[in-house]
Amino acid sequence: MSDELTTAERRDLSPLQVFFLKVAIVTAAILIVLYCVGYFLQSFVAAKADQMTFLKGGPVFWAQMEQKLLSFADQPDMPPEKQQKIIDALRKISVRYKPFIDALDGADRPAEPKGR
Repeated sequence: MSDELTTAERRDLSPLQVFFLKVAIVTAAILIVLYCVGYFLQSFVAAKADQMTFLKGGPVFWAQMEQKLLSFADQPDMPPEKQQKIIDALRKISVRYKPFIDALDGADRPAEPKGR
């Protein structure tokens, strides 16, 4: 009688059932792999975003700005020759682009004819 139960319980799957079982296994494996890849990619992007300080705002940004300002203020002065080169370059740029800046301010406008 036990032989009859085991053989009755153990029946062969039809080819269609085997196909759907294989499809379910492959689909589950693909979903697991995609989930793992997505998780690792998301954690990688999050770690890189944490490293990029310019993306942080609010108190973190201002604390870093204050720290950089204080370290910049504590740096030694540059040599006088380098200072003079920078000042000369700024003067050249100022002379070259002054007409454009004045035009933005409205200075040096050509006189308009009075007959209009």
